[in-house]
Amino acid sequence: MVTKAKAKTNATLNSCTPTTCTCEELWSVSQQFCLKRLSEEVSANSYNFVDSYSVRARQIAGTYARFYLETEENGDPSKKGRFYWMALGAFASKTVACTLEHWTLTSTKHGIVVTASDWFGQGNFWLFQDIAGWHHYYSRFGSTVFFNCIDKRNTSTLVPEIKSAIDKTDWAAESLPKINNLKSNDFIKKGFNEVKKFERFPSTANNKSLRAIAQYQNVLIIAEHEQGEILQPLIYEGWRNRREIDSMEMFSWFAPDVALFFTSNCSSSIEKYTASAPEGTVVYDYESRMDWIRKVAEKFHGLMQNESTYMEIQLQTMAGWYNKADRWVNFN
Repeated sequence: MVTKAKAKTNATLNSCTPTTCTCEELWSVSQQFCLKRLSEEVSANSYNFVDSYSVRARQIAGTYARFYLETEENGDPSKKGRFYWMALGAFASKTVACTLEHWTLTSTKHGIVVTASDWFGQGNFWLFQDIAGWHHYYSRFGSTVFFNCIDKRNTSTLVPEIKSAIDKTDWAAESLPKINNLKSNDFIKKGFNEVKKFERFPSTANNKSLRAIAQYQNVLIIAEHEQGEILQPLIYEGWRNRREIDSMEMFSWFAPDVALFFTSNCSSSIEKYTASAPEGTVVYDYESRMDWIRKVAEKFHGLMQNESTYMEIQLQTMAGWYNKADRWVNFN
């Protein structure tokens, strides 16, 4: 059982600039953003985390969409498209929200499958703390500062106020060691190198294919990071979680579908907007899951390149969820 977390943040962090603050202080600014985004202010400089896991998931989807659309704080509309994974991430987090709102997970305290809502919530929360931090830092402080400080991210070296806040978050004690205290790795470096490549190519017809290649590589590389470095050790290695996933398969006639729908709604009857897991996919097996995710990425990329107006409308709808109020609503 996870208790509602309360965390205080230091408002003066927002005065940090690359010329006045250390890398660790700058990373604290970005981590503060991640913590506050999933919180509601209850008094001056004091926040409670949003209690509903599904509302958190919709806030996360909204934030990812805003990063892609460059409407998040410090966004640059002239560079829209550089944070390509964030668009896919928005659809993925919306899918998590829809799963959490499915009747099998809302009909009892923890759902029919005893703790599935907890580990869905846990995975989505910590993935957000990780990936939104990287994107916020890059967006706010720029490419040069980002790569100069990329190896300095570490939850153990944040300023005391933010370290204390993140240490009090849901599942922190068990989660942070599993995800290496949000430190950098080769996937993050390679993924954001593709962001740099995208930025180097001006938005012209001649550069469209080069930009698209950088975007596709960004999606694939960041997907490997989030699946292999965050979600696999965090939730898919747990024997109890694996047992619950197997139980879902056993009772698949009432469990949520393993599918991602490229719409702001929870489902779609249009096949081209649906990416269902192939038969035989073992969700907790990294390679089996990645085979499906690569197919998801391929379909996503095709839609983003060929049906950009439709996809942008869906993303704009989800972007409106970033400050969703903390209340239980069944959207299905």
